[in-house]
Amino acid sequence: MAIDQILIDILDETVEALSKFDLEKLTALEQRIVLLAESNANLATESIGHALPKKRQLQILLQNSRVNLDALTRLHARNMRNQWAQ
Repeated sequence: MAIDQILIDILDETVEALSKFDLEKLTALEQRIVLLAESNANLATESIGHALPKKRQLQILLQNSRVNLDALTRLHARNMRNQWAQ
């Protein structure tokens, strides 16, 4: 399998695992990406165009997750303050 297809598959699987909160799958994907990085395989310049939309999709998902986590953290802190005030 070509390196670009492996990278695209990993990005797709990462988006899916994040959307399902599948920590086990994310850990396995992390190991795959580490092995890929350690292999020093080079992505052909003409192939990068296929991976960029997947990378962007993952970036958007991670940014939205961060915003949602920050909102939940603020709500939790406010609820804790309200409990102590009562």
